[in-house]
Amino acid sequence: MKIICSGTFARTKPGHVDNLMAYLVGFQRLGHEVCLIEDVDDKRCLDDAGHRVTFEAWSGKEHLESIAKSYGIWPRCCLIYRNGQSTYGMSFGDAIETAKRSDLLIVIGGRLKTQEIIENVPCRAYVDQNPAKTQVYHFDCGVDYGFGQFEHFFTVGLNIGTSRCDIPTGGICWRGIQHPVVLERWEPKVDDRCKRFTTVSTWAGRHTFNYQGKYSGEKSDQWRSFLSLPGKTKQQLEIALKVDPGYEKDADSFVQNGWILSDPTRFRSVDDYREYLRTSRAEFSVVNYRYAQFNTGWFSDRSARYLASGKPVLMQSTGFEDHLPAGKGLLAFKSMEEAVSGIDTINGHYLDHCRAARAIAEEYLDSDKVLSNMLRQMGF
Repeated sequence: MKIICSGTFARTKPGHVDNLMAYLVGFQRLGHEVCLIEDVDDKRCLDDAGHRVTFEAWSGKEHLESIAKSYGIWPRCCLIYRNGQSTYGMSFGDAIETAKRSDLLIVIGGRLKTQEIIENVPCRAYVDQNPAKTQVYHFDCGVDYGFGQFEHFFTVGLNIGTSRCDIPTGGICWRGIQHPVVLERWEPKVDDRCKRFTTVSTWAGRHTFNYQGKYSGEKSDQWRSFLSLPGKTKQQLEIALKVDPGYEKDADSFVQNGWILSDPTRFRSVDDYREYLRTSRAEFSVVNYRYAQFNTGWFSDRSARYLASGKPVLMQSTGFEDHLPAGKGLLAFKSMEEAVSGIDTINGHYLDHCRAARAIAEEYLDSDKVLSNMLRQMGF
């Protein structure tokens, strides 16, 4: 079968890139022919300082080529600028011919607007990577995500569309999907000498919303509730924290409370990101407030890769416990007391939790299983 995948690949953070590429590599592992096609508009064409540049001068082109080559996808790729005014990789004509010969188009978050691609593929699926916001923005706020062009809908918010979550569905049947992980690219490292619980996080600046009297909030709202955690445990806690301009003083409060801060710009490649996770002791992380507030069942693609690396995960509850086995290798918390207890539980039988973490990844997150099931649900 011939599959086109689309999303925001170029100039994307290494962790997010690996999550997107897991779909392409995963389908390829299953024996399918896979292509990558991505739209680019003027807003995306920025230099490192955030200034607008031409498509020809945009470094995102070379970034995509480098990433695609490292995952074995190049040259079956096309960046389409302004509906075909310019392209990088395949020509616009070749991209259209590829669409005509394809069986399935999968848009993973983001938006594909080039109609000559969309209309020439007989079956189209959308994978929601931002549950709660996607549905509320589209069905309650009138933001058009182009859902009318798709037949199948998946979401990493595993409770969306169930009685456990009141986020609107717009009459769409949202099927839950775990983040796929290509396990052979994430070899486990079970080592008691790893010292720090870590995570990679943003602070604030995302779009927020109100729905049925509930505020979606910022991730900073959640972090503030757990700022004093280092003073309640002997465990070292580290965050590779992205702090946008204007929020620098907020970062100081982490240091004052005993957190170890590192710079996320250190992750210049997926290899850098992978090594950071593999040399961590475990992950401790809060979630974006909306995921917990609306009980979406969301689970992090980053946390999925900690598990694959044989690293236990202690993550704030979103309802993911309804879909993944929590208790050993993966633990959920809602309060400060549960967070402290979770750290002690992991450290009390550390190597057992490491082995359980990898076992969860093998059973629930393996791209072979996740993507085979996805195709079956669409009738392939």
